[in-house]
Amino acid sequence: MLTVNEDASFSAALVASMDSVTLMPANDTDTVLRLNWPAVNYGKNVAVTYTLELDVPSDTAGSTGWAKAQQFVAGANVLTYGFAGKDLNNTMQTLNAFGPTLVVFRVLSNVTQYNGSASNIPTSYSSIVAVDITPYTTNLFVPGAYQGWNPATAPLLNPVSGKAGLFEGYVDITGSGIQYFKYTNAPDWNHINYGDGGNGTFSTNGNAAGLSVPNGAYYELTANLNNNTWTATATTWGIIGDATPGGWNTDTQMSYNATTQVWTVTCAMISGGSFKFRANDEWVIDFGIDNSGNLQYADNPFFGYTAGLNNLTVPANGTYLITLDLHISGKYTYSAVLQ
Repeated sequence: MLTVNEDASFSAALVASMDSVTLMPANDTDTVLRLNWPAVNYGKNVAVTYTLELDVPSDTAGSTGWAKAQQFVAGANVLTYGFAGKDLNNTMQTLNAFGPTLVVFRVLSNVTQYNGSASNIPTSYSSIVAVDITPYTTNLFVPGAYQGWNPATAPLLNPVSGKAGLFEGYVDITGSGIQYFKYTNAPDWNHINYGDGGNGTFSTNGNAAGLSVPNGAYYELTANLNNNTWTATATTWGIIGDATPGGWNTDTQMSYNATTQVWTVTCAMISGGSFKFRANDEWVIDFGIDNSGNLQYADNPFFGYTAGLNNLTVPANGTYLITLDLHISGKYTYSAVLQ
């Protein structure tokens, strides 16, 4: 019978190679952080599996402390673990961390029986070490069946300015019947891809099924990585207001051109009135302009209501080509050109 020291513990502190790390695409393949720890002496030459845990400090206290920790198995008798930049960045986004974040690490030591089954020897825990990590967020790409599942050529959602973890944009998803797609946080399948988590949520499990919409259409897509939720709203666009042929009661419908990726309508406009762009003949998603003349959402469920915006106008009576361009995520523009 093999007798080991069941009170064995780490003889020295867990050590991190850096106390702060700033991640960026340029260091994706570099080892940006390494953790080292001493061997635990169980009194016999036994196989010891070391597992590194990473968590935020607020999740490490109480009876459920460390229950949400990310785990990284170093292996049998391995006393070090190194993180490549992209892997650590992916982990931070899984933790819903999008700015400078303090995280903590510890190591678990477990004895494995000769036949591979679990041991009744208690787990040993290392000291805790803290590291400040600043992840990077670029875009979310939207590969899907409609474009050949190619992230490198997929449309993208830009991050929403001033709102960490939020993404929004418009994608023309073509085809009839259910259309599947995913979000990826890089133009490839080597980083995180977000699939269906059920009930309007998504999963960071790369094997999860695709997100889906019931039919091809021009969709406003959103993603909130803070709570792993997403939406897809099919839209058609029109103009409404007393500057337009339909007044404030009837939308004048616009047409989408898939080649130029813009919505247009040519119609008679009145300079003494004003108008707005709105989706789906409803006051749910609509645009006004700010004091600089830039399009801004007046209403949008993802952003809420924006007070203080102005309606749009034309400088003189006449027939105008009205254009709404939503194809660059977050950088929406319009024009009104007298014909």
